[in-house]
Amino acid sequence: MNPVKAVFFDVGWTLSYPEKSMWDIFAEVIREGGMEMTSEQVEGPVHAVMAKRREQTIKEFQAGAEYTDSDEQFEAQFLAMGRLMFKMVGLDGDHDALTREVLERFWLLENWAVYPDAIDVLERLRAEKIRIGILSNATSALVGFLEEIGLLKYFDFHVISAIEGTKKPDRRIFQRALDHSGVEPPDAAHVGDMYLEDILGARNAGVRPFLIHRGRKSLFPSFPESADHSPDEVEIVDGLAPMLSALGVG
Repeated sequence: MNPVKAVFFDVGWTLSYPEKSMWDIFAEVIREGGMEMTSEQVEGPVHAVMAKRREQTIKEFQAGAEYTDSDEQFEAQFLAMGRLMFKMVGLDGDHDALTREVLERFWLLENWAVYPDAIDVLERLRAEKIRIGILSNATSALVGFLEEIGLLKYFDFHVISAIEGTKKPDRRIFQRALDHSGVEPPDAAHVGDMYLEDILGARNAGVRPFLIHRGRKSLFPSFPESADHSPDEVEIVDGLAPMLSALGVG
């Protein structure tokens, strides 16, 4: 196996996480609308909808589907999820306005923290002269967000879907990360928390993928992405330090 020369990082639930989850905030807004709701009661239905679509989505990807992105598309995706969520619970009101309220609270800078292992791992990679980059499905606001939470300075480059016009798992966005890093696919690794976007996407581009499991600080804490996959199928790591060990770094 080739020595790693570049590592690409997803951001949300890989390097940083929200103190209040999206499901916490959805439940909070629903309660303010007069209905009792827990974060688990929000998380479960959203995950069920995504899981129902996953098999078909993977088939489409394997058949060669391409993926576009923009700030407008990113917002539209969240608005659609919000409409579905508020409709399922039967909450009256302007569902788009309620979803925007959820997003505003969710993306507050004070709601976000950096995982304790992130800075040490990034510093170790830099000490080894390994190129490191952001590879994230996110809006163009992510660059400013990374600077505000103190992460941007550690990276040699960033590849963000809404800026690039394409998103993971599309091969093209991985190729752009490879182009920025100046390395060939067998010399690169990628770590993220989603099977389709981060694992299948990276594999399709010839990049070594790692599926990170962040426990209760995952996107879906009650439904860990790693639970559906065996270690024989996917390299699963419980943090960033185990990924370094697997790469033989430091």
